This record gives sequence, C-alpha cells and structure tokens, in this order.
Amino acid sequence: MRSARETTSPRGCPGRKLRWHAFAVAFGMLPAFAAVRQAFMRVFHRQGVCTLPSSKLRLQVPEGRIPVAIVAPGSFSPPTLLHLRMFEEARDALERTGGKFKVVGGYMSPVHDAYGKASLAPAHHRLSMVEAAVSDSDWIMADSWECLCRSEWTPTVEVVSRFAAELSKVPVAVGSNRPQCGKVQLVMLCGGDVLQSFNATKPSGERVWPDDDVEVIVGQHGLVCVGRGKADLGAIARESTVLGKHLDKIVLAKPRVLTGISSSVVRQYLASNQSIRYLVHDKVSRGLFTPGLVHCAKGFFVQVRDYIFKHKLNELPNWQ
Repeated sequence: MRSARETTSPRGCPGRKLRWHAFAVAFGMLPAFAAVRQAFMRVFHRQGVCTLPSSKLRLQVPEGRIPVAIVAPGSFSPPTLLHLRMFEEARDALERTGGKFKVVGGYMSPVHDAYGKASLAPAHHRLSMVEAAVSDSDWIMADSWECLCRSEWTPTVEVVSRFAAELSKVPVAVGSNRPQCGKVQLVMLCGGDVLQSFNATKPSGERVWPDDDVEVIVGQHGLVCVGRGKADLGAIARESTVLGKHLDKIVLAKPRVLTGISSSVVRQYLASNQSIRYLVHDKVSRGLFTPGLVHCAKGFFVQVRDYIFKHKLNELPNWQ
C-alpha cells in the first residue's frame, strides 16, 4: 500500500515527490556540479552496476556452433542508428562464416571522459544515450565499466581483455551438452577507419596501435569489421604486418546499403538546430525522459531535456 506522500494526483502523476525529483535532476545537470556528479556516479556504479550485463545473452547455441559476443568500444557521442546497424551487419557476417559462429550477445562500451576527445559529451550522458539506443534490442547491451567504473582512460586492449574475462564466466550450453563456462569467444567490432588505423603511425613515428595490443585484440580474440565506404578492407588487412598474420581471425562485412550517418554529422545537425530524427534512436532524440514524466511535469522536464540535448551537446568544443 502506498503512503500518503506517494499517492498520485487526479491527473495520474506523483505530486510533490515528482516535483522534487525534477528539481534534483535539473540541479544535477548544472555545469558547476559536474565533478561532484561524476564522483557520485563512479561510487554508485562501483556498488554493483559495474558487473557485466548478461540479461540479453543467449545461453544455448546449436550443436557445432561457437558462441561469440560482439564488443564495440567507442565514443558514442552520440550513438547513431548506424552504430546499431553495424551490430546487425556484424552478426550476419559472423553467422554466415561457414555456419561456424552463433552470436549470443553484443555490447557497446562508451569511452572514459579522460580519453580527451574534445567532442565527447560527459560519460554519464553518453552511457544514458547508449542505454536508450539499445533498450528495444533483444541482444545488444550497454556496459558502464569503461566509462564510469574506472578513474581514468583504459586502453582498448584492456577493455577487450576485461570483456573476455567476464564472458569466460558465463555458462553456455552447446547443443544438448550441459552449460559450461569458457565457451564464449569475443570479437571486437570496428569500422573500416579503425581497421586502417591498425597500420597507421603518428607524426612521431610511434604506432597508433602497438603491435602487442593488436596481437591480443585480433590474435587472441578476433575482429569483425563493417565497411562504410568503397575501401578494400581485405587489402587493408593483408597489407598490415600484424593483421596479415591473423586473417583467419578477421571477418569482413560489406553492407548492401551505405550511409553517411556518423556522430559528427549528428552533432553538426544539432549545432544547426536541425532535426536528428532517423539519424539516432527516437529515445535518444527525445532526451531519455519517459513519456509519463514529460506528461506529468510538462514544461519543467522539457526544459531539462532541452538543456541536456541542446546546450550540453551542441556547445561542446569542436562540435562541428
């Protein structure tokens, strides 16, 4: 039974409790409290939300298939429909590879704020957007460990290794066999630009990706790359000394439909105050507040939403 304070108003909305919640949300969004908010979120997440999400994992695969999970580290500022489409293309490509693999789940892992990219929205916003983007997927999940559960930026190789370690603890049944741990194989999802960067060097002559990192990511685990343009991904992989040794661990996907959707394009639309509908998930463009809250608080929550997605996002440095 609800207490008197929790009863709903005649319009079906929680009264005083909702108004105080709305005030707390708006107050927490103020730039002056960014550091306090980040510290609070790290503590909160370390108290139990830093474990690997597993609610959408498929725990049984057909006989003769290798269970595989797709992991995509990235900025996701913001996550776009192309990010989600890349997961679908990757799954299809893996499961078409000689009937060898069965995808059991997928993860989007937003990078930590300390990565230092000027166009990054605050980590808790990017995580919320990713959670909204995958909310109606039956197999893709958002993972908070990299962006909120760490005190500093974590190299991709360590992120991948952590996913592999956590997935090794998940029992999966193959065919009629009893569920066993250590069966799930990890592959990292990337675009053609990242594949090219594996063979790139910085102006200083230092490798963008240390060879040892590539050996772990590709050699020990695997890579599925979804092309975005006309680049010959196979040639790029063969020309790389490190990637060329592990061509059997690389799956290439060439989409039938190519689009120019990217986070930077979405940011440009936002900066010009143009619609981003059908470039991102509707739940992302609406500002992550549930219809009930928007209806109950009307103007107040609309103002909070507008602050996050118009002022926070389109005022980031180098937004265009």
